[in-house]
This record gives sequence, C-alpha cells and structure tokens, in this order.
Amino acid sequence: MRREFYDLMADFCMQCGAELGVPPAFCHACGTIQPFRPELSLFAVVGLPASFALDPQTLRQRVLDLQKMLHPDRFAHADATRRRYSLEWSTRLNEALALLRDPLKRADYLLQAQGVDALGEQVKVADPALLMSQMVYRERLEDLLAARDQQGLEHLRAEVTAAVDKAIEKLGVLLKTLPCTQSEAAGAVLRELQFLDKLQGEIDHSEESLQNL
Repeated sequence: MRREFYDLMADFCMQCGAELGVPPAFCHACGTIQPFRPELSLFAVVGLPASFALDPQTLRQRVLDLQKMLHPDRFAHADATRRRYSLEWSTRLNEALALLRDPLKRADYLLQAQGVDALGEQVKVADPALLMSQMVYRERLEDLLAARDQQGLEHLRAEVTAAVDKAIEKLGVLLKTLPCTQSEAAGAVLRELQFLDKLQGEIDHSEESLQNL
C-alpha cells in the first residue's frame, strides 16, 4: 500500500525550485508546466485528497479549471517537451473525471490502492443472499419484459435505484477512513453495487426495447 496515495505530497519546481502546490502540474511562482508524474494517483492529479465522499460537482469544476490551464491548445507554440507534458496532464485529467465521478469505479479504485481486488474475475460471489437477490431481480425483469409491462419496469427501476443509493451509503461508511479496515465487507458491498449498476443498464435497454415495439 502506497502512503502517498492518500496524502498530497509536496514537490518542487524543476525550473525555479519553488515548492509546488496541488496538483503539481504548474509552478505558481514562475508559471512553468511541470513534468507529468505517472505514479500520481488520480486524486493527486486533480489536487483532491483521496476520499470516497467526493462531491461530483467539485470534481468536475476542478477538472474544468485545470483543463483551461493545461489543455494542449494553450501549448501549441511551445517546445515539444512542454507540449508533451500538457497532453499527458490533460489526458490524465480526463481519466480522473471519468473514473472518480462514478461511485462504483471510485470505490474499486480506492480498494485497489490497498491491494484489494474485489471485482476481479477470480473473485467468486459466495454470499447466498446476494445470489438469491440477483436471481429474483433477473426473473422479475424477464417477466416484465415478456409481459411488455412498462409501468412494472418503472417500479423495478425505482426499487433498484433505492438499492443503489443504499449500497453507496454503506460504502461511504466502510470507506470513511482510509485505508479501509473492513475491506472484505467493502468488497461485498462493491460487488452488490456492480450487479445493481448492470441491472440498471438492462432495465434501460428493456424500456427502450418496449418503446420501439
């Protein structure tokens, strides 16, 4: 487990030696763009502490503000090295936004940082309650689709959405302190959330299918 994943570490400008802020993409003293550091966590890239309790709007605004400063268009006439730095930072910012704004991906990322691969192919779902819940949900979806029951699908969607919210709330408690000390429990909830997330997508597809009939 890397301690720097959870801490925003101080660094120094390659040009003037001033201490860099967070994220360490720019030197606020001399304005020099800094070399991209691939070892930085996605949280460090956007200059936010590693946390599951991340506000999506704060994240989005932070990325937009940084993109204005780091976008390759701003470095179109710079030397090749600075153009490369800009592209690398900008690409990583887009990756951070796409991953960290999703509770499922964010939780998985935090657990992966401490060596817990809760969603790996080698992980088998052994919780009887979860397995039964999955079977019941899928049977209900199949029955509603066969009956072309649009209202029933809407009710199922609302139920699944409530279950998603509950799972995210559980993860918020389990991942409140990092590194997580209840990684097994967090992994079980994460697998439940993964199933519910896929189920929401299947409900979307089923509703579109009925509307196109």
